Amino acid sequence: MTTPARQSPIFVRTYDLLQWLLPHTSGWPRKYRFTLTQELVRAALRFQERILEATLIGETAKQLAQAEVELAKVRLYLRLGYDLHLIAPGQYAHVSELIGHVGRLLGAWRSKGGAAPS
Repeated sequence: MTTPARQSPIFVRTYDLLQWLLPHTSGWPRKYRFTLTQELVRAALRFQERILEATLIGETAKQLAQAEVELAKVRLYLRLGYDLHLIAPGQYAHVSELIGHVGRLLGAWRSKGGAAPS
């Protein structure tokens, strides 16, 4: 059974981001595993949770605002990973493009007043 959230472009793009992110961060050095890696993955997962909640519960303004905060954290942690040379330039460009697309979808959703994406 397919839920409306799983059909929405932002949910699909966020899922794609997570599929890329999880294997790429699993190989980061141990000294970052319980700090940067864990926080990055948590923020990305919380972002998707807020999107799911906004779609299913309907309390979209609050969830979308929280989603925006989580996405900002993901951007910050990825930038830090890049600056620490944990992410290659090509990988950073790719993940930045994914996040940019997700951010634009989120911005469009928020500008529609919280109406769920189609």
